[in-house]
Amino acid sequence: MIDNTPRWIKIGDAMSQLLNVALLPRHKETTANESISGRAHRCGWRAERWIDAIFRPWEKDHCRNSHEADVARSMKLLGLEAKREIFVRAKEGMFQSSLDANKDE
Repeated sequence: MIDNTPRWIKIGDAMSQLLNVALLPRHKETTANESISGRAHRCGWRAERWIDAIFRPWEKDHCRNSHEADVARSMKLLGLEAKREIFVRAKEGMFQSSLDANKDE
């Protein structure tokens, strides 16, 4: 598998995952592969606004994007890349409407 992600991004991801498990409270509510930003979004922490503000010059909605990247990375490792579309559509609220549309067929 070839991963073209720059090394400094990988190091940042690894540090975030380490700090998430090592220093933040309730470590049993997370995994070793979840970033601080992704966890802040998933848990709805107030810190999400502050984290997003820090990263705003480079990325809008950093915590949401980090959470989605955490999920995508997990799905890729599990071989579920094709199912990612279902997750994204469900997060956008489109999944239910597509189920309703299929009911009529």
